[in-house]
Amino acid sequence: MNTHLKIISKMIIPALLMASSLASAYDSYQEKVLFTPSEGILHAEAKGRVMIYDGLDNEMVELAMNEQFQRIENMMFVRTQYISEDGDIEIEEDGCD
Repeated sequence: MNTHLKIISKMIIPALLMASSLASAYDSYQEKVLFTPSEGILHAEAKGRVMIYDGLDNEMVELAMNEQFQRIENMMFVRTQYISEDGDIEIEEDGCD
């Protein structure tokens, strides 16, 4: 049984690290599109494309609303995270149950 645990842990730990890395890359991609969109993104938005931003913290959303005001109609924010003073994270659900 101990051998099975070793094999499983050798598979799970790298998978968790990869998932964490992918989540970080996704957040970085969202931030790049939000604050420094490429010409292709701007062109797609001009044709009506809406980008859905998932899991950003509320401060980043507020900054985007102020700095990228001309693009607001092409943005949708879901599962926005609110970080309390004690470090707890509260995720705002959309309420569409």
